[in-house]
Amino acid sequence: MEEATVSQEPGVARGLANQATKRAAKKAITTAAKSPVGMKLMIILGLILVVMIILVIFLGGMFMAALSGDSTTFSKGAQISEVGLTAIPPEFLEYYREAEAMFGVPWNILAAVHRVETEFSTNMVESSAGAVGAMQFMPCTWVGWSHPTCGGLGKGDFSESELKDPAVVARYGGYGTDGDGDGIPDPWNNKDAIMSAAKYLAANGAASGKVKKALYAYNNSSDYVEDVLAFANDYIQGAVPVFSNEGSAWPSPAATIITSGFKMRWGKQHQGVDIAAPGDSTGIPIVSFLPGTVSFSGVRGGYGNCIMIDHGNGLVTLYGHMQHPSSFSSGDSVEAGQYIGNIGNTGGSYGAHLHFEIRIDGTAIDPLPYLLVFNPSIQDPDI
Repeated sequence: MEEATVSQEPGVARGLANQATKRAAKKAITTAAKSPVGMKLMIILGLILVVMIILVIFLGGMFMAALSGDSTTFSKGAQISEVGLTAIPPEFLEYYREAEAMFGVPWNILAAVHRVETEFSTNMVESSAGAVGAMQFMPCTWVGWSHPTCGGLGKGDFSESELKDPAVVARYGGYGTDGDGDGIPDPWNNKDAIMSAAKYLAANGAASGKVKKALYAYNNSSDYVEDVLAFANDYIQGAVPVFSNEGSAWPSPAATIITSGFKMRWGKQHQGVDIAAPGDSTGIPIVSFLPGTVSFSGVRGGYGNCIMIDHGNGLVTLYGHMQHPSSFSSGDSVEAGQYIGNIGNTGGSYGAHLHFEIRIDGTAIDPLPYLLVFNPSIQDPDI
């Protein structure tokens, strides 16, 4: 007991010292505030604090507005575009339309989520975070976050039978939905997954126009939001007409393999697709994707020898890593399928290939939906 008493004395001393220090600091601040210089300093500090608060509120409002922004491009009942007819497996269209009718989420948004998540159910491998099924739901979102094993990213601890048990989903308030009426909410069942995604997006504002906000809630990534919106825009009429089956040409007729897609790569966005030259050989012809007017021809940073063609309506295509500068100059007109140069290995390139981009109003978008009509061989496992 005596040892305990002695051991407490330093703590008591420290406490008294702290109190004395606080009183001295308070007195010093009060004295400084009463002086003219101190008053000015306090006013300046106060103004800085107010400005910082206003700035935080303003930036936060801008961020939320960006996520909540609506666009007529994503209105319900939109007609499918030629790109959509080519890219979307027809058996899923009725599911998207039915989900739109039931939950109010535009069908093309659902189609785009399906495309980005699992390439229309052709790649339903469990994600690194634990998302499963046709629309890549986290198990806790499917079953319900009130489940005792849920936390963190939401993988939880579920058996497959629990994920498909309607009583479990009902008990824990999940988004898992029995879309096809067989009594089983199955995340690997296409219709169930699509209906569940519509239910989730609707709950997060997509049915009332807050599409960006809802998509961000779905994946918590601004890059993901932009990817989905790009596909969604492509799938409906009224989007910029990028090609018609009769009016476009594959950019390099003798090279048909896509080795790298539009994705994050080496810490930054890869803004186009890479079309590999057979045998890593240079000199294979490149042709214009669409008719247009050359807007740039020369060396352009990491693109190396490069040509850009303006097709009107804000649409521009870019062809990078060419073997030599193109013989075409700015202002020259070209037709779809017309020779414009050769595949090379210039600029930031690690092998002979064509880097092909599509830009709309200066922003690069995924070219793949516009190239699928040519049935390329895709060797990038991420697309």
